[in-house]
Amino acid sequence: MLQTFRPTPTCTRFATSIEMPCMKCGAQMRLAVIEPRDQVYDVLTYQCTPCNSGESFLKVR
Repeated sequence: MLQTFRPTPTCTRFATSIEMPCMKCGAQMRLAVIEPRDQVYDVLTYQCTPCNSGESFLKVR
């Protein structure tokens, strides 16, 4: 299994989307993983292919 960069999640109430702008390079990051955290939160992780960065967000269900 490949080890991937796991940033500390940021809490958000925004609607979930498949893509979002990368905070480092501005390219479109793709939703890579949705992990159920508990009965209230999911962790959404986005990956940017051009700069190989990632961002994670806590999402209220």
